[in-house]
Amino acid sequence: MKRYCDSCRQYCDEAAMFCPKCGQYTTLVEVERIAPEGEIIYPLAHYQLSYKDTFLYVVGRKFIDANGRASRGEFFRFLLIWLLVMAGILAVFYGLTVGFNLGVYLIFLAWFLLITIGLLSLIPLLALCVRRLHDTDKSSALIFLFLIPLIGPLILFVFMCLKGKQEDNQYGEALRNIVIDKRLASIMKVSPTSSALMTQILVVLLVSAICIYGVSSSSMAPDNKTKLSGWLTNLIVGEGSEEAAQAAAQGYFDAVNEKDYDKAFTYVTSQGNTNPVEKQKWLESMKSAPKQITVGPLRWKQISFVNNRKRIICEADLQITKPGEGAVEASHMTRYISFLEEDGEWRIEGFYKEMPKIKKE
Repeated sequence: MKRYCDSCRQYCDEAAMFCPKCGQYTTLVEVERIAPEGEIIYPLAHYQLSYKDTFLYVVGRKFIDANGRASRGEFFRFLLIWLLVMAGILAVFYGLTVGFNLGVYLIFLAWFLLITIGLLSLIPLLALCVRRLHDTDKSSALIFLFLIPLIGPLILFVFMCLKGKQEDNQYGEALRNIVIDKRLASIMKVSPTSSALMTQILVVLLVSAICIYGVSSSSMAPDNKTKLSGWLTNLIVGEGSEEAAQAAAQGYFDAVNEKDYDKAFTYVTSQGNTNPVEKQKWLESMKSAPKQITVGPLRWKQISFVNNRKRIICEADLQITKPGEGAVEASHMTRYISFLEEDGEWRIEGFYKEMPKIKKE
């Protein structure tokens, strides 16, 4: 801080209430220092900093400092860099995952980094928003709007976009928005103000990163095991379990369609095979089944463990075909199939009309 004499147009020390030359009363102004070259250096909030210096200023010198004011340019420069970092992480990790089929671990690492960076940047981002509110002469209490779901952050963002007041207020002097040229940059030891071309390049990079992430994410499908849920399933029940369960269900119905009940029992759990009561129930169910049944793709609904054995419950779309008078009639029905892993193979535990609530044994 310095004091300024309007009569002499000279800056004095902060303690000089009166000008040492003319004796006139001086006013307190925000001046950080006077360079040896005679250049008056204001606090950094008064300058149009480069993207790099804006980021370092917000997360460094102003990490938890909500005092003072912040310009609209400072807010958007920091926001653009922050979004670019977050989108860049997603684009790189998802792109590498799809391009080289590297597995779920890079996805876990990407979201771990995003959560970590998000938590670390939350404090300086909130402090920046408070200073931005100060620049529009609004209370810092409005920052709590972000706690209101959906509409709250949108209203707060609108306030961030408002133009700052051109006069001094209770939060500080009006910001000067000084452009930093090369000469001033050498005196201040910072980079010159970023050009419009740099802004356009960063926006293009941000859009590109979002597109790469979107394309990579949309290309992740269960059949190539790139989808996160597919990887999680494989981590729990083992690679190839989805195909094995599908084959077991289709094999069972193929045997039932051919009335080869002994073969059908090879796809049923040992309890259904060895328990006479259970076996009789299974046999009656096989004999009463429709003429032809085809199993569509299984949709995994639940994964659990029973006595150290893995259990999966899938939703299946069954196509039932039966001959009619001069035509073939086809219908669909949905059933839930429970599988248990026995001796490294998936066997059918039961069929259900609704999602079963099976208790652990």
